Amino acid sequence: MLSLDPPLPGFTTWDAEGHGFGFAGTTVNERVRGRVKRNLITTVVARIDAERLLEAIAQKTPVPDIAFWIEPVERFGRLQKPTSPSAIVADGRALQ
Repeated sequence: MLSLDPPLPGFTTWDAEGHGFGFAGTTVNERVRGRVKRNLITTVVARIDAERLLEAIAQKTPVPDIAFWIEPVERFGRLQKPTSPSAIVADGRALQ
């Protein structure tokens, strides 16, 4: 995701646990606990950029159990105006 051109304005990752019926390829500990270790990545992008991102991930990470969903974001912004150059997004506009 960091090497996309143009780059994403940012994303967030965190550890998660998946619950369900698909336990092929899991560890014994995951089968006993009944949940699978997962990583969750979120980003807020335009719909066309989401399609480009999904295609890049599919090509570079051919893992069969990667799941995704797309949700509309009604509003996105910052509570405070950015004051540093590091707060500028990839297309040159500051997040508002």
